[in-house]
Amino acid sequence: MKLAIFGATGKTGIELVKQALDQGHAVTAFVRDPTRLAIEDDRLGLVTGDVLDAAAVSQAIQGQDAAICALGAGSSLKKTTIRTTGTINIILGMKEHDVKRLLAVTAMGVGDSWNTLSLVNKFFFATLLKNSRNDHETQEAAVKESGLDWTIVRPSGLTDTPRTGVYDVGGHISAKTSRIARADVADLVLKEVEENAWVSKAVTITN
Repeated sequence: MKLAIFGATGKTGIELVKQALDQGHAVTAFVRDPTRLAIEDDRLGLVTGDVLDAAAVSQAIQGQDAAICALGAGSSLKKTTIRTTGTINIILGMKEHDVKRLLAVTAMGVGDSWNTLSLVNKFFFATLLKNSRNDHETQEAAVKESGLDWTIVRPSGLTDTPRTGVYDVGGHISAKTSRIARADVADLVLKEVEENAWVSKAVTITN
């Protein structure tokens, strides 16, 4: 398949790019800084731009079979709308080019998964990660209202450990360890691109 990946230079995004290429997909990675994606492959194309630039986003989506959104704000805890605004621009580009399939990575605790969090994690999200959670909330609302064939993947606490392929997935599941490898998140997203098991659903992935 032809996949446009947004947030391709983030830690989860890099895993998505690597695994997609390993599986034989053609990848268009949308990046602000091409030097941050040290991957060379004949099936990898780069579009350089800012996700806040709707025209640049649209260019990356043209001719794709699906778009994967793994946008983030890095380690910043400041108030931001980059996930929401970037996702809206992705949706607009998809509609412009008649691309129907959208997969978005958000976070466990967003939307109706809030009550699956422990009290400690609720406090953490409501204080330190309040700005990130608010951005994810409006991002998810935009996805759900898009009219596209969407799936939202909500990881629990992300780690840089290797892919295992073993994890729990569901709409209202609680975390056992509150940890999940970014590589396993990428594994689920790319399975969902092929299998379409969770269309129009938001699911949590955790261990």
